[in-house]
Amino acid sequence: PESPGASSTPTSRTPMGVVGAAPVGGGYLGATPPPWPPVWGIATIGMVCNSSGFTDPSIGARLGISSYDWSNAKALWAAAKPMTCEELLDEQAQRTKDAGGDRVFVYRNLVKALPWFSSVRAKLDDPAYAGWFVKFRPQDSTPTTSPRCARENATKCSIFYHDQEQTPEVPTADDPSPDGSCDGECDCGANPCGEYLWDHRNSSLRRWLVRETAAAVSRSFVDGLFLDDFWCSNVLCDESADGLAGCPCGDPVSGPTEFDPDWQADAGLSDEDVRDLTLAWNATMGAA
Repeated sequence: PESPGASSTPTSRTPMGVVGAAPVGGGYLGATPPPWPPVWGIATIGMVCNSSGFTDPSIGARLGISSYDWSNAKALWAAAKPMTCEELLDEQAQRTKDAGGDRVFVYRNLVKALPWFSSVRAKLDDPAYAGWFVKFRPQDSTPTTSPRCARENATKCSIFYHDQEQTPEVPTADDPSPDGSCDGECDCGANPCGEYLWDHRNSSLRRWLVRETAAAVSRSFVDGLFLDDFWCSNVLCDESADGLAGCPCGDPVSGPTEFDPDWQADAGLSDEDVRDLTLAWNATMGAA
């Protein structure tokens, strides 16, 4: 069932900027030209990231487009309670504009629901929006590959599927340098930290994501978004004899890119479910 949307429609300063639209086993979203005229004689674009803190804004200001990755300033936002990735991306973009930057992009993800982004965390923690996220399969005697509960707190668990790829964690003797270090306990809200999945079969989610992407580029210090990851379906690839762009699926398996290979079994989804999710994500990208 659909959950209600709760965001007003923003006014966009420009059309969506250059989007990192990727091939998918169900269609192809080609690149669109930016809404501004070309400027020659400068470096074109750089994906800029300093995980230990803010990037020197003069570096981004020298580029035609400086695109800031979500891992920028990770040492700062991963230790915050709650995590502040979204806010620090905005601050980095503003610093780059203040330093004379021409075009500044920030990171977003319409495949992974990353709870270190405050806008995502607010929806993930609100039961009214439970239909927006892929869930773990029902609990049984067989453990899932990806844990349902936080490593540092066995009582903090989630019904929503999430893996631990590229996820901040509390350092341990066995893993003293995780991909982002938390102090004592990682704070991604009411749910454990991890990479969650948007369920694009929910049309109210699609409407909200479209509004959110428009709102992100309506601000004076953000000119565009880098939209990461994509869905791929073995069913769609087989139907096309791998003729669709993005086929065969291999990043690493059928489904969302850059996720734990056992994600489908952990979520209890069929190949037809993955097909439907792929087509629904493709519809969201087309709408954005």
